Amino acid sequence: MRNEQEMMDTLLTFAKNDDCIRVVTMEGSRLNKNAPKDRFQDFDVSFIVTDMKKYKNNDNWLDVFGKKVIMQKPEGMAMFPPTLGNWCSY
Repeated sequence: MRNEQEMMDTLLTFAKNDDCIRVVTMEGSRLNKNAPKDRFQDFDVSFIVTDMKKYKNNDNWLDVFGKKVIMQKPEGMAMFPPTLGNWCSY
């Protein structure tokens, strides 16, 4: 398993090498200094991109970050479908 610095380097290198990525943000417990740390803490990251279809049509780009343990895709939920509104076109 990668340590925190190796994962951050992987995220930033990926973003720098992809012309569609304009902004990378991190959210979640890793930013909260009061949140307990453990080895299973995930990385809550968002990429602001110029072409969402590139990433939504094929999940293989995620492989660079390591083996997937769980994957949540809100746009694929049947019971509680997402509503993105008219501002999002992809």
